[in-house]
Amino acid sequence: MVKVIIFDCFGVLATDIWLAFCESLPATADLERARDLNKAFDRGMITHQEFLDGVFEATGQYPPDIEQLSVGQLGKNTLLLDVIRTLKPQYKIGLLSNISSDWITEELLSADDQRLFDDMVFSHKVGLTKPDPRIYQLACDRLGVLPEEAVMVDDRAGYIDAAREFGMQGIVYTSLPDFQADLANLLNTN
Repeated sequence: MVKVIIFDCFGVLATDIWLAFCESLPATADLERARDLNKAFDRGMITHQEFLDGVFEATGQYPPDIEQLSVGQLGKNTLLLDVIRTLKPQYKIGLLSNISSDWITEELLSADDQRLFDDMVFSHKVGLTKPDPRIYQLACDRLGVLPEEAVMVDDRAGYIDAAREFGMQGIVYTSLPDFQADLANLLNTN
């Protein structure tokens, strides 16, 4: 039985600017190195300047600086937040994001939005990033549920695969209508 629905931020609650940056890079860019730097930055292992300089060295371009973007520039998914409001009375709601700062709580989500979430796990605070199974375990522990009682919603299929391997249920987020249909199907089979 599903007790918790856990949402990713970028690509789900907000536009994924890192993915857009990676997709815009020329074929000569060292994308693997840039991704490794992004993961290290999200875990709090390197400084902001080390991240910027390293990505520039690997790709020839500076990555977008999330902390400098306004919510309007990023594209907050207000329609999904409205759906979450309808889910909140029946389910605990979590947020699990690979992020290098407190930008989600300081800029993206209003105080009212933040009250929708029973817990938020941010990679830079816990030193882990998806798809490490320990971050899924931490999210479940903090929400007080077993993995099979949780649904992970993420736009990256690899992260959903990892969540499923851990024992959670998962939905790859592609659009709001698809998410609503996938969630209804999942809840009806439980």
